[in-house]
Amino acid sequence: MRNVFVIICGLAILISGCVADQSSKEQLPNVILVMADDLGYGDIACYGNDVVATPALDQLATEGVKFQQFYAAAPVCSPTRGSCLTGRHPFRYGIPWAGDGFLPEGEVTIAEALKIKNYRTGHFGKWHVGELSKTVNQSYFAGDVDPNHYSPPWENGFDECFSTESMMPTYNPYYHVGGDYGTEGYLHIQNKEIKRGQRNDGFQWRDLYWTGPGQFVDEWLEGDDSKIIMDRALNFIGDCHSNEDHFLSVIWFHTPHTPVVAGNEDRKTYSALSMEEQHWYGAISAMDKQVGRLMTYLKEKGLDENTIVWFCSDNGPSYIHNLNSSGGLRGKKATLYEGGLRVPAMLYWPRKLEKAVVSDLPVSTSDIYPTVLDACGIEVEHQPILDGKSILSQLQNKTTRRSDYLFFQSPLPARLKKSETTNEEQYAVIDGEFKLISVDNGATYQLYNIKTDKAEQKDISYLYLDRVGKMRKALEDWRVSCKNSAAGNDYQ
Repeated sequence: MRNVFVIICGLAILISGCVADQSSKEQLPNVILVMADDLGYGDIACYGNDVVATPALDQLATEGVKFQQFYAAAPVCSPTRGSCLTGRHPFRYGIPWAGDGFLPEGEVTIAEALKIKNYRTGHFGKWHVGELSKTVNQSYFAGDVDPNHYSPPWENGFDECFSTESMMPTYNPYYHVGGDYGTEGYLHIQNKEIKRGQRNDGFQWRDLYWTGPGQFVDEWLEGDDSKIIMDRALNFIGDCHSNEDHFLSVIWFHTPHTPVVAGNEDRKTYSALSMEEQHWYGAISAMDKQVGRLMTYLKEKGLDENTIVWFCSDNGPSYIHNLNSSGGLRGKKATLYEGGLRVPAMLYWPRKLEKAVVSDLPVSTSDIYPTVLDACGIEVEHQPILDGKSILSQLQNKTTRRSDYLFFQSPLPARLKKSETTNEEQYAVIDGEFKLISVDNGATYQLYNIKTDKAEQKDISYLYLDRVGKMRKALEDWRVSCKNSAAGNDYQ
């Protein structure tokens, strides 16, 4: 009789455990992180651009949270992408600039963290935080392939990948027709009739789409690059849905980074404009279509209610051309002025967040990691120091005051240096409506009220000497902390 009782109790525990697991599984949100490349604060309609058509992103802004003060952690792509994956500033682990450095093995990525609760994980599009091959050189940065910099998505927690090491043409990505790298033709010209391997005044693009160790897509990829990426991402999401698996899908578009190319259909809307403008706005609209396609798919499958969709750009608008817009903010990509850091961003999660919320809360890409982990109820043992904070409760309570500083550090680009031989850096710290930014490699600082002076035109440091002193001290302490992290002291 006792054995029967034990069996019955065991079954009861097993059944209750299964029910609890099933309930827990149903409550966990899916996560989709979408990132544009070099999309400025003023480059989409809902942020004030009166030329470009971006209906999907505009709708996303009205169905979720639209951020007014969202910052890339760095003014260039690779460092920002690292901050999104880890919640940490890239100076803590050695990715100071675009294509410079790689994710160390000791870093915990968002994909690895979500595996604690058995999420399936996929990365689609631009990677740029580590080399994807130990033997095949990718991208257009100087130097040969370095096996020590090998840190692909599949070594950082991602189960499925369709990833490039760096930028790609935004149409017919494997073969670009136009002038040499950096010339006017390179930026804009397209000819979809050219097939891979045929030159015809063009050249085969060096970067490839990689799917695993030593595996890359060796076939002609035709059409809009954003669609090519979304095709793979939706296949992954659909498979996860069919198998009732919770998923993380990181979708990092190459658009609108150069070479900016749009297909004929996407250029038609802008036929009255110059050819350069047609390609520029057409490429952004093509990317927008894929965001709309994603949201339509989620709603059709009944996944939208409990899926976190977070869209942002990796930095401000490119300084290579003047087709883009910082929305009246000072500066562009590579600088720590608002134009280089403040980017368009929206967060969608109907189950937990109200619709049509416009938030003035200062938020950084470093906040993505801790916010998602908070939403999923995940704690990482031996978590390295985080620079980001979960903003979930603040969004739910609609508070706009942040209790901590946002810190920024970046090398000064060569074009802004006083001398080619100097090692100059730029620093900034944001405290609510105030922003302190370095001048002359940190020798002096300027203070701006970025609420009333978004264009950062009036230095008010002389009016707030005490505040300047406190912010400088906090910045120096943070820089010391970053140096300790860079020495490997955070890893256990």
